[in-house]
Amino acid sequence: MGDVRSYSAFLILLFSTRNTPRVKRSSSETLIRKSRYKEDGAILVVTLVVIIALIMMGSLAIMITITESNISRNHRMAKEVFYVADGGHPLAVKIIEDIMSNKTASYSGFIIENNLANEVMDYHQDDTSLNDKDEDSPNNSPDITTTLLQQTLNIDIDRTSTTLVYGGSAEFGAGGESIGAGGKASKKVLFEIASQGRMRSGALSRVVTVYRGIL
Repeated sequence: MGDVRSYSAFLILLFSTRNTPRVKRSSSETLIRKSRYKEDGAILVVTLVVIIALIMMGSLAIMITITESNISRNHRMAKEVFYVADGGHPLAVKIIEDIMSNKTASYSGFIIENNLANEVMDYHQDDTSLNDKDEDSPNNSPDITTTLLQQTLNIDIDRTSTTLVYGGSAEFGAGGESIGAGGKASKKVLFEIASQGRMRSGALSRVVTVYRGIL
């Protein structure tokens, strides 16, 4: 009898548990949860956009820095190679003056082409093997090769014109009209000096000047 009562009580408890109504969440709680999910998604999107923007700004800053560095380096190299090329003029003038005075010139650290004296003195005009002024250049058989500021310097010298000079203080001092220092009528000789500097990095600059000498 006792077992029957216990079994009946168990069945009553079981059925009462199954029939217990579930607690339903209110619509306001559901809206709050949905709004929270939306807020979390919006925050994630905004965070991603900010990260992407920061990456783009950082990349742009790096590109600008690299570009400015390259511009500064190129500007510095351009100035240095120009100074090298410009420094070739006084060196060429010194060699021209020595050749006009002594018919030769020789300096330590300079490679001077054998035909340069013929070009300066205008000898062997019709023989290109002895006077190649129309064929040489700073890039092809330069008349002078040396280094300046540890960079390569090539110089081409061409005698462009010769004119007899008379009168005037400069010509008087040089011997025009058979008077003055030279004692005879002198010649005004124009030389075109093409001086080209080249750096190890490949930067190149060429300066072309004119020098007037008196023979």
